Amino acid sequence: MDAETLPPHVVRTAPGQYEATLPGGTLRMSMRQEELPLPEICDFALRHNARRRFLFVSRVLGRHMPTRPAAMQDVASRLADKISIDPADGPVLFVGMAETATTLAQTVYAAWCRRGGQGLYIESTRRPTGGPIAFEFVESHSHAMAHLVHLPSPEDDPENLFTTARRVVVVDDEATTGRTALGLVASYAAWRGIAPESLRRELAVLARWMTDAQSTESEFTAFHSLVEGSFEFVETGVFAEAPPAVPHPDRAGLARRGTRHGLSHPQPLPWQLDVSPGHRILVIGTGEYGYQPLLLAADLEARGAIAWVQATTRSPVLPGGAIGHVRSFPALSGERHTEFLYNVPEDHGYDRVLLCCEDVLPPLEHPIHHISRLEVLPLPGTLTS
Repeated sequence: MDAETLPPHVVRTAPGQYEATLPGGTLRMSMRQEELPLPEICDFALRHNARRRFLFVSRVLGRHMPTRPAAMQDVASRLADKISIDPADGPVLFVGMAETATTLAQTVYAAWCRRGGQGLYIESTRRPTGGPIAFEFVESHSHAMAHLVHLPSPEDDPENLFTTARRVVVVDDEATTGRTALGLVASYAAWRGIAPESLRRELAVLARWMTDAQSTESEFTAFHSLVEGSFEFVETGVFAEAPPAVPHPDRAGLARRGTRHGLSHPQPLPWQLDVSPGHRILVIGTGEYGYQPLLLAADLEARGAIAWVQATTRSPVLPGGAIGHVRSFPALSGERHTEFLYNVPEDHGYDRVLLCCEDVLPPLEHPIHHISRLEVLPLPGTLTS
């Protein structure tokens, strides 16, 4: 990537060395591996979180920034190529980390399946379905700390891989210590009544960050990433008090089962829309629901549109750096938390904005309808509110 294409708040100080100037601090990064240049993978911002003030904002994750579908599929394929296919490893369980990595994780799983892999995919969630829960674990540095992993039914998991897996592949957007992924595997192993060391434990991430506190590397059988490096963040401003962390899942409503109870084959594309060649279309997923919106964006682009995909999030991020515009509103699911959509301003420049709803449709008075040229796409069986 040429220096001219770097964001104005980012400079390359030397080969593999970057510095991002943010409203409340300076983030310095030193890379030891870049399968793709770091600025193609991520940008940077400040998040409203007392435990970690800065945020690596992925350009290819379809979360805080609009992402071209081919870009996400490319990085997912690169990660999938690093994950071996060996029947000797026994049953394989893929786990996508809510909410940020759910779209990436299923895309990695789909690419791995296309290479001939067979296994079960499931996502952690902060939205109970009302079905049985296998176990819970905590992501301590997140604003919404609690994760659930539901128990698959025989229809979701016909080969009973969830209870027999000998290999667990956790997919996340980035990792520093890897403790959250290890906590997930430890909780899963405890639920099964086995030692975590009896499992082949793998972590696949876009970005791997090394720190002095890095003490968990030897506990993974394999650690896959596209970029690796270290960072230093120096605060230069005064931060407003961060909103309190949410220690429990939001049980105000029940989510669709979807991927939350596992699946043995990637989800299909549920919509077929008419498209005008050359139209600029933004496809928006809702919270943890992003893989089928990605499929839609890819399908629209294959038929002549220029498409992007991203999703709403409950992660509070401050304006500045990679975050040029912030929308906040009551959760689209009807639950009690606040939800955000980043970088979709009033003059967004899209010909169509397609909001893909997993379960409850937002009422007509919901602020999401303030987005110009918005169309709401329900899944079959979606309830009106």
